[in-house]
Amino acid sequence: MSMFIESNLYYGTHYHWDDQDREYTLCATWKLLGEENSWDLVDLEIEDQEPGAPDLVLETVKDSNLWREVESSGPPSNLEEVDYA
Repeated sequence: MSMFIESNLYYGTHYHWDDQDREYTLCATWKLLGEENSWDLVDLEIEDQEPGAPDLVLETVKDSNLWREVESSGPPSNLEEVDYA
């Protein structure tokens, strides 16, 4: 039995390195679709980046290269449920 509830939102941390090996910490929000453990990436934000690294905010939109990279890696194993309280 899955500990995740269908249609609820969950978030997790992902990491990205650019072509100059600068690290970005990303927060991705995922939604569980159906019972077959299929996930949909619904939001992507940059939480942290190395000083002097270019801002990749335009790369956090759906269908950008960064979005597709995170989407193809799937959700991390340590997802937490989004808390709106």
